[in-house]
Amino acid sequence: EWPVNSKIPTERELCTLFKVSRITVRQALSELEQEGYLYRKQGRGTFVTAPKIEQRLSHFYSFSEEIRDMGYSPSSRMLDFRIVKADESVANNLGLNRGDPVYSIRRLRLANEEPFAIENSFVPCDVCPGLSSEDISSKGLYNTMNINYGLIPNEAVETFEAIAIDAENAHYLNVSRNSPGLLLERVTRADQTIVEYCHSIIRGDRYKYQILLK
Repeated sequence: EWPVNSKIPTERELCTLFKVSRITVRQALSELEQEGYLYRKQGRGTFVTAPKIEQRLSHFYSFSEEIRDMGYSPSSRMLDFRIVKADESVANNLGLNRGDPVYSIRRLRLANEEPFAIENSFVPCDVCPGLSSEDISSKGLYNTMNINYGLIPNEAVETFEAIAIDAENAHYLNVSRNSPGLLLERVTRADQTIVEYCHSIIRGDRYKYQILLK
């Protein structure tokens, strides 16, 4: 009933509205805040939080497809696209030699026009010769690999690490410096071919992961 970012009634008003004690109201508000439904602003009151985007880790996925399946409108903003020499970390993850040419692709990922991640992808130039930022912007990276090069990304290994978001990334993600975030590293294959190494900075307040265990 209360829209995202709207201020909810005061404790006293909630007591009157639901005919319960102040202790009950405070306990309910505390639990809702811990679960991420509410947030407080000092001296201003309590407000409704936007629901987190939940990513289920039970199968191979692409951000755009998953965001769309969750009922959000996905979009990306190209921040940088160029050919660089692979450093030691990029080369090791892509199975290349240090100094081999790779595409460096930096994108801001959005859901309903709200930024939630900065994605830094590295793609071997030999795997996708002639790759362009225009193709990626219009079709997405994985769709471009499929349509232009006959590659179908279908397997990935991901690692997650808790971080404090630095000033540069915080600017793009529209959060405060040192806000909680996730560092996601991903190596993607199309069958046996390594097609991408990616490291992403993801907003901890807007994204969560669910793992299916069987």
